Amino acid sequence: MIAQTPLEKIHIVVIGAGLIGPRHAEHVHSNEQTELFGIIDPMPERKAVAEKLGTEHFTSITSMIQYADDNKIPYPDGAIVCTPNHTHVRIAAELASHGIHLLVEKPLSSQVEESQALKVYCEQHNIKLLVGHHRRFNPFIVETKKQLPKVGTPIAIQGTWALKKPSNYFEASPWRTDSKTGGGVLLINLVHDIDLLQYLFGPIVKVYAELLTKQRLEYPNVDEGACLTLKFENGITGTFICSDNVISPFNFESGTGENPIIPFHHDLEGFYRVFGSNGTLSIPDFSLYHQPEIKGWNTRVTKESLIDNRKDKLYSQLPFDLQLNHFIDVIRDKSDPFCTAEEGMSALLCIDAVIKSIETDMPQYVSNIKDVKPNFEALGLKK
Repeated sequence: MIAQTPLEKIHIVVIGAGLIGPRHAEHVHSNEQTELFGIIDPMPERKAVAEKLGTEHFTSITSMIQYADDNKIPYPDGAIVCTPNHTHVRIAAELASHGIHLLVEKPLSSQVEESQALKVYCEQHNIKLLVGHHRRFNPFIVETKKQLPKVGTPIAIQGTWALKKPSNYFEASPWRTDSKTGGGVLLINLVHDIDLLQYLFGPIVKVYAELLTKQRLEYPNVDEGACLTLKFENGITGTFICSDNVISPFNFESGTGENPIIPFHHDLEGFYRVFGSNGTLSIPDFSLYHQPEIKGWNTRVTKESLIDNRKDKLYSQLPFDLQLNHFIDVIRDKSDPFCTAEEGMSALLCIDAVIKSIETDMPQYVSNIKDVKPNFEALGLKK
C-alpha cells in the first residue's frame, strides 16, 4: 500500500483576543491540521495571549500583512474574526481583500445591509465565508435533530435562555453596554437561539416581543432581554424568554457544558421543549413524554429517557473543535459551509423584526433576504 502524502497544515490567524478569541486560538493551536499564524489585537496587553500560545502578536491586519511580505511567507489561509460585533464586516472585508477565507463570529454584523455587502464581496472574490453559529455542531443539537421525529408533527416550542451576567462582563468591553455597537441580549445571545430554532424547525416568519423590566439603570442604552412569540413558516408557533439579568440555570451553556466559564448543570431539564402530535421532547435531558397506546387525558403520560447510556459522549465533544474541522474542510474544498452568510443574515433579520416589534408594540413579519440592499460603503475598502 502506498502511503498517503500528509496534507499541508492550514494556517489560521485569530482577530480579537477578548472573551472568545483566546478560545478559538487555543483550538487552532491544538489542532493537528492547523498552524496558528498569529493573533491580531490592537491592545498591547493582549500580546500575553499570543506569547502563551507561542505565536506572533500583531496590532493590525496591516502589520500582519507587512510581516508576511517582509519574511516572504504566504498570508494565512483563513481567519477567525472575534472582534466587537459592529467591527466584524470591516475587518472581514480587509482580510478578504488579501485572499484570506473567513469564519466570522456571530452575529455576522450589527446591520444586515453590511452582511449582504460582505457576502457579495466574498462571492465576487472567491472567498469562503462562514458564520460562527458553532452550536449547530454541538452534539446536543445533533442529537436533538435525530430525536425530533419521535414527537410526531411538531406543533409548538418553548425556549429559555436566562442567566445573570456579572458587572465585569460589561466593564471589560464597553461596547456591550450599547445596542448601537452590537451590545445587548438580543444581538449577543438571542441570535444564537434564533439560528438554532430555524436550523431545527425552519424559517421564522413573524414575531412579537416585549422587553423585560430593566435593572441595570447604569446602562440605559442596552436591553436586558425580552419575551417573544414566534411563528414559523411551517405553522409551528412558540414562545421564548431571554434575559442576562436573572438568576437561572435555564440556558444552553448550563445545560450542555459548552462554555467553561459557566458551570455545567448535568441534570438540567428543558431549556427547550418541543410539543408534538405524538409526544413532547425536553432538551438537553432528552426526556420524551408520550402515551404508548391510548392517547388522551385519561391516560398517564410516560416519561422515557432517550440517551441514558450516551450522555458522556455528548458531554465530551467540543463544538469549537468540530466547527474548526469544518472550516478546514471548507478551505480545502471538501465541504460547503454549514452555516452560510444567508443563514447568518436570516437570524439577523429575525432580530431586526424583534427590535421593530419592541419599538412599535406590534407583531412584525420577518423581511426577506432578497429585499436587503448591500451597503458596500460599510466594507471600508478603497475603490
